[in-house]
Amino acid sequence: MRSLPNTLSAIGAAALSLAASVAHADAVFSWGLSAEEMASQTYNYASAPSPYDTFTTGGVQTVTSGQVAASVNAWADPTTGMFKSVTSVQTQGDTPINIAESYARMDIYDTIRLTGPAATARLTITLDYDTTFAGLGMTPFQRYQQISHFMQADSSRYVSAEYVTANPDFDPNATCVDYGSDGISCPLEAMPTLTNRQSAGKDLFREWALGGPNGVYSNGDAENGRYTGQTVLTFEAPTNTDIVLNFQLYNGSRCFHLANCTLSTDASHSDYLGIQVEDGVAFTSINGYQYLGAPSAVPEPSSLLMLSMGGLVMLALQRRRR
Repeated sequence: MRSLPNTLSAIGAAALSLAASVAHADAVFSWGLSAEEMASQTYNYASAPSPYDTFTTGGVQTVTSGQVAASVNAWADPTTGMFKSVTSVQTQGDTPINIAESYARMDIYDTIRLTGPAATARLTITLDYDTTFAGLGMTPFQRYQQISHFMQADSSRYVSAEYVTANPDFDPNATCVDYGSDGISCPLEAMPTLTNRQSAGKDLFREWALGGPNGVYSNGDAENGRYTGQTVLTFEAPTNTDIVLNFQLYNGSRCFHLANCTLSTDASHSDYLGIQVEDGVAFTSINGYQYLGAPSAVPEPSSLLMLSMGGLVMLALQRRRR
């Protein structure tokens, strides 16, 4: 189970605000940074401007508070289904109480329709990812008072597809049974329509935390290194029927109440959302999105520039300390 801070951070508040504001949006791109140096009581934050209508951070964004820094560089194109980001955080100090957090996120809400010669068609949705974690791991140390101490790296992607069809077994004479405090139970025959839902995802996650007085433990199955792959969701869907899609893409890094922590989640080569249909079948998006999937692997100079700029930020902090 993932650890959570005792108080709601600025990033957590931004995520809640995002969830409340995107109910009818077709695509939302957001990011957030937090740097909190507790000893000097210096706190700095930054986040994507509302109404989240720009799909880029505009280059590397950084906040610093003394010896604490958080950076993010991210950009996306919902029309093709592309999302890329690098998040990095660093804390330094003599006492394990500093906090640094960074995240980038994109949510896509869309409705598609399949057209073809048959009543149903096979629909395939692909989620390609390419993420590198660096800095994971923790050496046991003495707990400071009773606060939590942990680091987290997270790179996740998720898709759900939902559509409504007529219930072939519907019986207008069928009734539901009210069991009072135990609720109401309705047989399948009492439902005029059926809601069909398919989902898939891939979560790359790792947490290292202080456990007990001087021990450490971890959650998740990711380690330092590069992870590449593709998650595939394939199902038979009705043609000429609305299929509601929801994509959620997230990358983040967090050092929470730590003295010395340097952590990064590099997803500058992912993610790519793709939709594939059979020959003779076509799909249309209500937003005009194409979902092209992963392109052929080619070098990306912009990623190299981004990483070098992020490294300069951390180097500047180290020089400042010396």
